[in-house]
Amino acid sequence: MFKKLLSKIIVILLAVFLLCFGCNNNIYEDKNYYTKSDDVIDVNSFVKVPDKRINLSEIRQINPDVVAWITIPGTTIDSPVMKWLVNDKNGKSLYDRKDQYGNYAFEGSLYVGEYVNFFPFSELSNNLVIYGHNLDDNPYGKRFAQLINFRNFEFAENTPYIFVTTEDAQLVYQVYAVFFTDLEFKYHVVGCDEFGQQDIINGAKERSEYIYDVDVSGKDKIITLSTCTYRYGKYQSVGQENTRFVVQGKLIKDTEHLFNKASIKINQSPKEPNIPNNF
Repeated sequence: MFKKLLSKIIVILLAVFLLCFGCNNNIYEDKNYYTKSDDVIDVNSFVKVPDKRINLSEIRQINPDVVAWITIPGTTIDSPVMKWLVNDKNGKSLYDRKDQYGNYAFEGSLYVGEYVNFFPFSELSNNLVIYGHNLDDNPYGKRFAQLINFRNFEFAENTPYIFVTTEDAQLVYQVYAVFFTDLEFKYHVVGCDEFGQQDIINGAKERSEYIYDVDVSGKDKIITLSTCTYRYGKYQSVGQENTRFVVQGKLIKDTEHLFNKASIKINQSPKEPNIPNNF
């Protein structure tokens, strides 16, 4: 009786062993299956160049002063960009206090810097400077207030690119610097030579909140997004009037393989703005 019971126990244990072995084999096979090179999800495929050609065409039919369309993922910065037209009253851009339809708006529009050229692509400016107001450093605010989101590490990491659509091109700029600066740093100069361009890039990097793993040189074309900031003072104070928050990126050619994350680390000692002590 005991021998029969022992035999049954052995048979049951053997069956359980074989079953578990078979299950483990299936697990390993599943893991191997999901890690085959032809089945791995390409994370780069999640980043697509937004096509804003229709948006640009439609708004240009209403107002031909629109020269481009800019998109920054993770924000509501998905807007037309206006050409530089001088306001004879104050010498600033005509769209400094007007919306894209030409109506008065205190927050104004996004507009290009003087001497900046978008079209044709063969004559694209080496420094594509775009200005926009920041009324309150609100990460959900109007115009370029949302650039302040780049101070957030997670946002900066998840926002590697700035997208610009022009009449004849869809441009992708890879961010390489986000920084605060005083106006002594001429980050917004357009049309300088390779060495001048390199000086701008070097100055941006030493001021940047993050160190980006982006290879950029004076031979590259760059974009500069510039806005004011309230980090160093209240509205119209010397600290506020003389400081800016800036995001820069370099134009890239390979838009088929876009990373969905930026490779960055915190800059422990960015160069701070030089602010007068008389405010």
